[in-house]
Amino acid sequence: MASKEYYERWLEIKKQLEIALTADQRLQHLATESIGIKPQSTAVELVAKVYAQYCLLYNKLCECYDQMDQIQRRPYIKIIIDTVTCRLLELKSTLEAVEVFEFTYPENALQQLLIVPHDIEILCPFFYPFETRQKEMQYIIDQIFSGNRIGDPTPTPSEIERREQARIEEEIRIQEEKEAQLKIKIALGEDIESVKSEVLSPEELEKRKLEEEYNTHINNIQRMERSRYVIREKNQKFNKDAALYLELAGLKKPEASENMKQRAAALIQKIYRRFMEIKREQLRDNQLKEKLQMIIPSRYIPSAKDELRKVQEIRRSFRQKYHEKWLVENIKEKTRVLKLREGDIMEDISAEIREWFQDWYNNVRTFDEFPWPDEGGSILVVKGDTFTIEEYIEWRTAEDKRLKAEAGNPKTKEQIKAEKLEAKLEKKRLEKERLEKEKKKLLDYKKSRMNPDNDPGVYIKIGKNYDELQQAWKTYQNQWKDIDIPEAPLNVIKGYIKELLTENVYKDIHLQLRPIVDEMMRLELIELQKSLKNDYLAAGISNPPRSQKRKKPKKKKQPRPDKISPAAMFQELFDQGIIKEHPHLSLDDFWGERNYAAADMRAVEWTPSFPPPCLGDVREQVRVRCMLALGSSCTSAIRSHLLVGPRGAGKRTLIYALATETNALLIDLSPLNVYNKFPGPKNLKKMFTFVNKISRLMQPTIILVADADKMFYKRVPNEERMFDPLRMQKDFFKEIIKPITHLDKILVLGTASEPWLSKAAPMSKAFPSIIMFPRTDYGSISFLLKNMLMKYHGINREFNVHSIAQVLRGYDIKTIKRALDTIMDGKRITQLYYKPLQPSEILDAVMKDDRSNYVDQTDYEMFSQWYLSFSPWGQEYLYYMSMLESQLMYKMKADKKKKK
Repeated sequence: MASKEYYERWLEIKKQLEIALTADQRLQHLATESIGIKPQSTAVELVAKVYAQYCLLYNKLCECYDQMDQIQRRPYIKIIIDTVTCRLLELKSTLEAVEVFEFTYPENALQQLLIVPHDIEILCPFFYPFETRQKEMQYIIDQIFSGNRIGDPTPTPSEIERREQARIEEEIRIQEEKEAQLKIKIALGEDIESVKSEVLSPEELEKRKLEEEYNTHINNIQRMERSRYVIREKNQKFNKDAALYLELAGLKKPEASENMKQRAAALIQKIYRRFMEIKREQLRDNQLKEKLQMIIPSRYIPSAKDELRKVQEIRRSFRQKYHEKWLVENIKEKTRVLKLREGDIMEDISAEIREWFQDWYNNVRTFDEFPWPDEGGSILVVKGDTFTIEEYIEWRTAEDKRLKAEAGNPKTKEQIKAEKLEAKLEKKRLEKERLEKEKKKLLDYKKSRMNPDNDPGVYIKIGKNYDELQQAWKTYQNQWKDIDIPEAPLNVIKGYIKELLTENVYKDIHLQLRPIVDEMMRLELIELQKSLKNDYLAAGISNPPRSQKRKKPKKKKQPRPDKISPAAMFQELFDQGIIKEHPHLSLDDFWGERNYAAADMRAVEWTPSFPPPCLGDVREQVRVRCMLALGSSCTSAIRSHLLVGPRGAGKRTLIYALATETNALLIDLSPLNVYNKFPGPKNLKKMFTFVNKISRLMQPTIILVADADKMFYKRVPNEERMFDPLRMQKDFFKEIIKPITHLDKILVLGTASEPWLSKAAPMSKAFPSIIMFPRTDYGSISFLLKNMLMKYHGINREFNVHSIAQVLRGYDIKTIKRALDTIMDGKRITQLYYKPLQPSEILDAVMKDDRSNYVDQTDYEMFSQWYLSFSPWGQEYLYYMSMLESQLMYKMKADKKKKK
């Protein structure tokens, strides 16, 4: 796609964003005015519609940000993407609250927007993996993963000498062994060949290795071709000799009559024509079904995504060239402006600050406190974030009254201390009353919902990130509204605009020179205050009025330089097996279908049903909750999740896929992985320190805690005591979870297969968010069977996978994959043409697998009961069910009265 087409797409995105903001504004109005929405399904559709619009916009914005060649527009788009991300997470939370379920189903809203669920799947944007981590850190990761020990400490001179001595001793030993073998050969009278030692470079060794491999393949091909030729010649000679023998012995059968030959040829032709006719009909049917996507072809179809990635990579290289050109031009322009206008700019800033001094002196005959450098200096004056003259007059009046009151009855230190304590207690009391009122209000609301006649409806939460999104959009419009026109010049479509570059250079120089001017103006203000004080003293006023003192901001502590380099810390964690290379998967490798019927079943007004989620719903939950949270800077984003489900459900597969798609570093802090690493309390503290520093330096980072439920055991089983699974329980939250801020691209993901054996309180503190994995369902298994079997050409396109999927419900995906790989070996694939695959073969392979994990409905009930008792959604779900039951009872009573 050309740059102009991306520009036109951006103009369309702007229109769609304004539509989404208008819809979101209506939603905000309902929230701020506390307007209840009835029935529940209507509220779900309203929120889901806005949510779906933002999902579409998010994917389009990310694509434009990645592929757009206009360098100056991209930073604005990035800010819009960040705010849309925060709003998306907020709307997802609102949708969950409205649906009273952590898995949301917006399909009814999608029908109104004329889109399908696939359109709102959140895609991992390009800038997550490649614009977050520093190049130096990426170099350390690549080098250590490839086997280069760049993290080892620099050896001391004695260590170098010791290594050299060891090398010399090893060479002497090898030479002595060669001489001993030579003497034995001489004693036995064997021929001694003179072997010239050849020293080759690594490149020459690799070249020689490839040549030998190539020659080996050529020799194999020639040997097979000669063997085939010889066997063919032998068979021809054997057949010729046999025919000659039969003819000479008079045993050769006489030829058939001409009539018989013609009848046989006609029969063969008839059967063959019918065979080809059936084959063509079957081919046409398959082609039609393939176009309608009713069947999956066995041939390899080049992925459109792969081709698109190649094109996108080429466009990124062009964009990088534009960026480098812009950087060079930016430096040139900055140098030019500094050379020509530095004095004028400093004079303008000085005049601006002097005007501020003059206003204060003319109006109130005093001067305001100059802002501290750590606050931003005079930039606060420009923004209007300092004391205004009206605010000063009000403060001065109140301060004079206070001083007059205290002059007649001065307070002691004890009284002041007692007043502060009383004010603190009063604040706590008011907060407690507020919480009690909110609690009472919530209870009254829940009681009123039990009766459909008194039901106020569903209230939507007020969005806190909506204003930030609006502000980001206004900022863009202020700068680009007049520039983004349909028939735009070339520098608006790609490259950079020289006028904007000059404006940004002036802005940067202003910020660069302002601290220098501030220091001079502070000195000038001191002199002015001295002169003003002398004027007041001359007028007989000993205590001149002063502005309110500004609190000096706390200085940010400068981080101490690390005693150990990042490479050394990374190397040690890698050697200990805490940092690991993970399998490279994608989220699409987690095969599973979504529950498309859930939206309609939950939307029934009086008697809704709540089908369990499918594996595809779990994948979408991970996309939104984990992938979006990892790349965002939202304060509301939860960065610690617990994946709960039966063994073999695919929890680790999703974590590896998430790490691959976001290019995240994987740190394994599983209890069974670290039990023998960094022994002792001091070394454990050292491990936590290393993990915290590396996870921040090399973010994005995913901290994996496999079998996290073992870390919070109520009682450790005897067979696991040797692994000490409770070792990190005490310090895990304090050392790992608590230090993570909203600016960190760090995600903590735990897995649990037996969560009911763990303590609820500490586990919920460490993992406040839970993602529950369901049993394998019919849709996911049939999807898996289709995709795995249809790649074989000999499999019937109409192979019955549906009955197998019904029988295999509850078996984990890994078992089914393993069974299919076992069956479809080379021998069985060659037999498919004349011996079709039978469903019983798949069932037998699954049943005979010793490593299979089967979870029936009774076993899964343990997970459901634990979830209802542990998760906050469990209590909400129980209340919602009781509310529906109560409303249905009231309705049935009302219907009976109407009939009478």
